[in-house]
Amino acid sequence: MAWGSARADSVRQALRMQGRAERVIALTHVLDVGPIEPFDPEARRIWFAENTRPDDEPEGEPTDPEVPWAEATDPGVHPVYWVCLTDAAEHACFLRFVTRMAGRPFDIVEVIGSDFPRPGAASTVWSLGQLRPEEMVAADLVSGRRPFTEAENEPATARWAKLRRENAPLRIVRDGYLVSAPLTHFDDVLTGFATGEWKLLIKLVARVIGHLDDGSDQPGQGCSYELLFARILALGQSGALEVTGSGPGMRDYKVRRFADGHGMVHAPGRPMT
Repeated sequence: MAWGSARADSVRQALRMQGRAERVIALTHVLDVGPIEPFDPEARRIWFAENTRPDDEPEGEPTDPEVPWAEATDPGVHPVYWVCLTDAAEHACFLRFVTRMAGRPFDIVEVIGSDFPRPGAASTVWSLGQLRPEEMVAADLVSGRRPFTEAENEPATARWAKLRRENAPLRIVRDGYLVSAPLTHFDDVLTGFATGEWKLLIKLVARVIGHLDDGSDQPGQGCSYELLFARILALGQSGALEVTGSGPGMRDYKVRRFADGHGMVHAPGRPMT
C-alpha cells in the first residue's frame, strides 16, 4: 500500500512491469492537514471547506471509506508499505498506519532522498509521487523491502500520539520528523514571494510551491495549492496582501504585495465574491 491514488497506481505499474501481481491499496486521507483528534470525518469535511480552496467546485476532503484501511491492516495479510518519509502527507498516513497495526509485523519499502537519474540531470527525490513507474523499476526499489522493526515502531506510534494530542491545523516535516504547525505557517513565504505588481494568483502559488519543492526550503511541508489559495485570500482580507478579482478560480484573481493600507480590494467594475 501507499498514500494517495496516484502513488499507489505508480507502485502497481512498477510491480506489474517486474512480473509481480500483488494487490496495491491506496490510503487517501489527507492527514498532514486538518484536525486528527478526534478523527471525525464530518468535522474534517467542514474544516477543509473553511480552510482550503480548490480551483474548481469545493469538495472538502477527498472521501476515503474505512474499507481500504481495514483491508490494509487485516490480520490475515502481511502488508508492505511504500513510503518516502520526507513527504508530509506520506509520513502522516504512514504514522497512522503504524499505529493501527498495533505492533503487528509488516514490511516497508522506503525511498530515502536518493538521486534518480533523469534526462539532463539528477534530482533528489523527497516524495514517492515524484517517481514514474519505470524509475521505480530502474532503481529496483522493491529489492529494498525490509521488516519494520520494533525499535522503529515504538517512536512512530509515540510520534502519532503526540501529533494527535497537539491536533494542529498542519503537520510538516522538519529534520526527518513530522511536527505540528499553525495554519499561518506558509504566510511569510507567500508574502515574501509576492511582488509590488499585480500578478495572477496562480503564478504566486506556483512560485511558492516550486520554491518549497526544489530544495530551496525544506521540502515535504504539506503544502498544497488548495491551502495556499485559501491563505492568499485570507491574507487579502487581513491586509497583508492586496487581492482583486471575482473568482472562483486562481486565474480569476490577481495579487500584489501590500503597499497602501488595503488588502482585499475591488477591481473597477468587478464585484468581489
